[in-house]
Amino acid sequence: MIRRQKNINILLVLVFLSVLTFAFINYNSTKQLVLDSVERETNELLNNFTLEVNRFSMEGIAEMQLMAMHIPYLIEKEEDITLFLHKQNANIPYFCGFGFITPDGEVSAADGTQFQVKQKESFERAMAGEIMFSPVFNLHQDPRQKVTAISVPVANSEGKIIGVLSGVINMANIISKLADESSLPGIVFLLKENEVIFSSQKEMVFEKVIPHSSQLLNEINKSTNGSWIVDKPAARFVKFQKTGSNWVVIVDSISNPDTTKISKAFWNNIIMVSLTLSITLVVFIYVLRLENREKKQSKRDLLTGLGNRVQLEENLAKKLQYTSEKKITLFFINIDHFEDVNERNGYLIGDQLLFKVSRSLLELTGKQNVYRVSNEEFVITSYIDTIQEQRQFASTIVRMLEQPIYFEEGNVLLTASVGVRSYSADDQVELMMQDAAFACKEANKNGGNQFVYFTEQLAKESENNRRIAKNIYQALENNEFYLVYQPIYSISADQVVSFETLLRWKSPVLGEVGPVDFIPLLEENDSIVKVGSWVIRQAALQVKKWELEGYKDFTVTINISVKQLQHPNFLRDVETILAETLVEPRMLVFEITESIVAQNIESAKRILENLNAMGIKIALDDFGTGYSSLSILKVLPFQFMKVDRAFVMEVESDGGESRAILKGILEIASGLELTTIMEGVETKEQLLLLKEMGAHRIQGYYISKPVDPMIAVEFLKFEVMDLMDIS
Repeated sequence: MIRRQKNINILLVLVFLSVLTFAFINYNSTKQLVLDSVERETNELLNNFTLEVNRFSMEGIAEMQLMAMHIPYLIEKEEDITLFLHKQNANIPYFCGFGFITPDGEVSAADGTQFQVKQKESFERAMAGEIMFSPVFNLHQDPRQKVTAISVPVANSEGKIIGVLSGVINMANIISKLADESSLPGIVFLLKENEVIFSSQKEMVFEKVIPHSSQLLNEINKSTNGSWIVDKPAARFVKFQKTGSNWVVIVDSISNPDTTKISKAFWNNIIMVSLTLSITLVVFIYVLRLENREKKQSKRDLLTGLGNRVQLEENLAKKLQYTSEKKITLFFINIDHFEDVNERNGYLIGDQLLFKVSRSLLELTGKQNVYRVSNEEFVITSYIDTIQEQRQFASTIVRMLEQPIYFEEGNVLLTASVGVRSYSADDQVELMMQDAAFACKEANKNGGNQFVYFTEQLAKESENNRRIAKNIYQALENNEFYLVYQPIYSISADQVVSFETLLRWKSPVLGEVGPVDFIPLLEENDSIVKVGSWVIRQAALQVKKWELEGYKDFTVTINISVKQLQHPNFLRDVETILAETLVEPRMLVFEITESIVAQNIESAKRILENLNAMGIKIALDDFGTGYSSLSILKVLPFQFMKVDRAFVMEVESDGGESRAILKGILEIASGLELTTIMEGVETKEQLLLLKEMGAHRIQGYYISKPVDPMIAVEFLKFEVMDLMDIS
């Protein structure tokens, strides 16, 4: 779940970053295209106006030079000059008026007026032979117009300057017409000596439109052309260029409609990124809610609705963290023999039973304090201070679960084992859970339907179990396991004819550890499958070794666990071991208990028949301890029956009841042609009694305890009675 959430979060981040990157690239690409377009159009507009101003200036000068060449012929009559100027004023466009200025500065205008020249510097320089453009001034006839005068010297045939021809022009009119005809966007300003003569948009005031206009004017005074980038991100450029007649054309791209594309692209991409971010956040929140729901579900038991082990450990950790005066107590509850209940009633009834048990526990405690931690195991947490109250509560649980549970099909009787573990200083969740479970197991071992309080003695045993569990994981890899063999004596042959293989463990840390302590741990962590395969292989190698030493007529029995037999690779592993060790299958006997085959008789039958087909014989171990013994004897292919030691132990002491049962077992075995092996024979009297009753073989300390292979093989050399006499 955590990995999936991480992957989704990474995917969401990648999607968002991809969209963000695309938006960034798209915006920058659009922006650059607009910048290039606007700058290109601004340059084109500037060049067009500059060229037009230069063209008009040159054409105007040429026109006036031609006029100036004609004036000397009219100089004798002032009215002829006025008439000539008037006629030319009508023929030549864009000139506001012409005038002839005499050497003494008197102006005769084309409209007949006369006045003294105002632009004396331009006049004097023209009289000196220069063609001059005057500064801007107000037109004499119409002061509202700002004009400039082109002054051209007029010379006679001897080359003597006899006056100046002045042509007044309004450059604003010329630029205005050009601006009207131009399709290129932008604001055009025309300046002369830092004075704005023309603006293509009259409402636009130069000083207000152009930021830092004074700095721009300083730049214009220093250079003939240049750019003044007002706002590059917004594609606004101000470009200027001087003409040959000292006019300055300025173009501002602020009115270029393309500039809006940048802002539009910016906001489009912002909207796209925002939308993606919103969708990403919505998806993230949705996924987070799903994860939280799954996390909650992962902490709930689907059948009962109770919190599961994960929820219990989480809640218990919090309670332990904040425990002060209140002492929390765990009540670990296990339904006794629940697998048998399932077998008898079916799993549907079993689930209903678990649900009803959960409801009963909830009625007793409250929803927040009951958890289902495995199939038939429940835990109750409660704040109960005194040991007496804890014991009383545990007893209440046991009595409550003794009550019959009613179904339409009939009543079901249950019992439960309860382990009680109270809080102590520096307790941790795992430790409390382990201790409570251990106490529950002790209650179950003692017969169930009771509670066991976790005491210091149990704490020592639990600690020992934990130490064993900690060290057993590497025992097989470290070659710490070894095998011993207990002889099995044939009464009729008066000799040892078989050996039971028994697993032993010598830990470098713990020393010798008894099978009763470590075998259940191997079962719990499933290591029994791997270890069991090792046992079969080692026993097979030992049989082969003895066979090569010349011993022929014997067998070795090997205990097979429930999980080992049910493992899907069991038969294949056995075949592999037989092929690799070259052992004779007839020399091997596999021992299985009633509980193994009772769980799934059809599956067990198939497996046992396959083993028989290989040549391996099967022994039913601990016969007489289960309810299904007689039924499985009829169905499954056994060759040996091992009778539980309890019958042998009681055969001499219980007034004949065990003897009668034992005699019946031996008769059944005889009728089914099964070889019987009596376990737990410890005295000569027991041996003689069993011989009299018709037992075939015996096993027990009277013959020998389990011994290592070197001692075990000695039993094959002599008759047992002779060997016992020798010893």
